[in-house]
Amino acid sequence: MIFTQEKKYLVMLSIIFALSLFLRMHNLANLLIFTADEEYQLTLAKTIVEHFHIIWIGVGAADSGFYLGPFWTYLTAFLLFLSKGDPLITGYVAAILGVITTGLITLVGFKLFNIRVGLISGFLYSCLPLIVFYDQRYWNVTLVPLLSLVMVLLLFLTKDSAKWWLLFAGAYGLIFHVHLSLVPVGFLAVYFFIKQKVYLNKQVSALSLLIFLIVVSPLIAFDYFHKGSNITTPIRIIKMSSDNPARINIVSHSSTLFESLGRLWYLRPFSSNADEILADCAQTPLFGNADINLSTSRTKPVFWLSLLGISLVIWFLVKKSTWKKFSTKLLALTIITITLGFLLYPGIVIEYYLLGLFPLILILPALLVDSLKGNLKYLAYYFVVLVCILGIFTVTHASDEFGLAIKKTLIQKVGGVVDASFDLKEYGKCQQYAGWRYLFTVYGKKPDKSSVDSTLGWLYPKDIKLGKLKYSVIMSESRVQQLFNIKEARVISEGGFKGFIFTNY
Repeated sequence: MIFTQEKKYLVMLSIIFALSLFLRMHNLANLLIFTADEEYQLTLAKTIVEHFHIIWIGVGAADSGFYLGPFWTYLTAFLLFLSKGDPLITGYVAAILGVITTGLITLVGFKLFNIRVGLISGFLYSCLPLIVFYDQRYWNVTLVPLLSLVMVLLLFLTKDSAKWWLLFAGAYGLIFHVHLSLVPVGFLAVYFFIKQKVYLNKQVSALSLLIFLIVVSPLIAFDYFHKGSNITTPIRIIKMSSDNPARINIVSHSSTLFESLGRLWYLRPFSSNADEILADCAQTPLFGNADINLSTSRTKPVFWLSLLGISLVIWFLVKKSTWKKFSTKLLALTIITITLGFLLYPGIVIEYYLLGLFPLILILPALLVDSLKGNLKYLAYYFVVLVCILGIFTVTHASDEFGLAIKKTLIQKVGGVVDASFDLKEYGKCQQYAGWRYLFTVYGKKPDKSSVDSTLGWLYPKDIKLGKLKYSVIMSESRVQQLFNIKEARVISEGGFKGFIFTNY
């Protein structure tokens, strides 16, 4: 049977989707990451499930004092309603969103360039371990890669019809509900809005503004009742930039960018997916963890891969042809805009701030391969396949020692010993903040007091009990030295964690 070119492309597209779905769903019940970020989000969402009420804001954005919109919290509340509080459902939703993003990068590559660029980009996005591990994690940042691609696609389509600005306005408004790393794209949008003279179309301009305001309306309501708390964020950021510890540090931020571009292409097999993508597990002295190298399996970036990654970006940006076509110019300007936002942010920057940049970067090798001729092109195809095979091996052999299933088993074992009131504490370095209180409430017994009460207790004040409790439970990361007295504790181990149970009376 002779396959037409269209059928070949259809088969390749099916393989990409199947691969993306398989890798993101593989062992997900065991691998699912659940930390303090997820605990905060789910605890907040659970209050809506238990006692429905309107909220105007979601979680805070880093240390900027800005509160994100409530969209993600409402979505999370709906998922928890369906699952009766079990966080596993959120992992599957995150994985599905990752598969959708795989399809979207393929579409962007096709629409802006050609089907070959789309397929190569989608192939890489489907199988690179760093991308897969982030796509398996459910938190407000999960939507960033998808939104990044959506906005690029919509900006591209505006050259043919001004009506696409209506959808762009809605997509841009969603940024303020998920993560601020994509805010700089707004400056690029203003540039094209003026260049295309869309402002002369009063109907499109008015409707675009209206749609944006509707999407961010909860934040407007919040600011109205809180004296402009969010809208004054730029003033606080300017003040941060003048503060010595939080000043703009382009050298440090460039180092993080350089390292991330190496990790994008390769992660060491058999390492923990949680170690690989959690900020507290970074091997640089992040948040004061100067000795974090001793307690993480996180992959150190390979220098030549980082150099290759940055060289690829430079190659694309310095090419004269890049600035002649609208599609390549748009991609280049978006990459520059997001990167500048990352480099000029006045504070600590973390790898996941680049999630909006990663899918755009993955289009570049596809453009390079497509530009090659003859045997060199076929050699590049083999190299892409080899990179993907290595990625598949890494994902399917990732350690789940800090995953949800391990935590669930350990909680049930601790529950078999703790038969009365108890307080709960967390201990460790890289994996210290593991969302234990929320997980105990779902898979075991609700703690009467916990170490996260100081930050989350306002969400469940009636559940906190004062006074002496029969047991004290410390959930600790196994690979760190316990600096508390464990002689009188009953110790239960599971995976990368230990539970220490103390009887108080």
